[in-house]
Amino acid sequence: MSENPKPKKRWVTVLLIVSLALNLLIVGIALGTAYRVKGGDQAKAPPGFGSALYRALPKEDRKALRGELSERHKHGSKLRAQDFTALGAALRANPFDPAAVQVLLQQQAQAMADLQFALQDEWLARVSEMSDAERQAYATRLEEVVRRKPHGRKRKD
Repeated sequence: MSENPKPKKRWVTVLLIVSLALNLLIVGIALGTAYRVKGGDQAKAPPGFGSALYRALPKEDRKALRGELSERHKHGSKLRAQDFTALGAALRANPFDPAAVQVLLQQQAQAMADLQFALQDEWLARVSEMSDAERQAYATRLEEVVRRKPHGRKRKD
């Protein structure tokens, strides 16, 4: 055995201290952000109107509306693909014609509005078919959805 023990490497100790400090900093930032978001005004805001109406519906009605939306989405995807092609051509046009782009944007906005109106009509038809007791239960579920705190993750019903 050697009479001279190996000298301690000071850089290892310094590295461990710096690593610990960085870890504590990251944990502090994460906890502070979570606390701020959870306790802020954003947590008190009610959900979107359409999503609340949807989430309060019975499961079978939500499933039917999802199917309706899926069918409309498939039907509109071909038109959207054509619109994106037209938009690409309009953006590359020389000289650039903002009016042509505006027409495409208005077409897309109208398509979204048409979809929303159709879904609202479908929702209203479903609610109109409910009995008084079913509508009362739906109103109670709707109030619960509005009171519920928002979740950080997206849920699929």
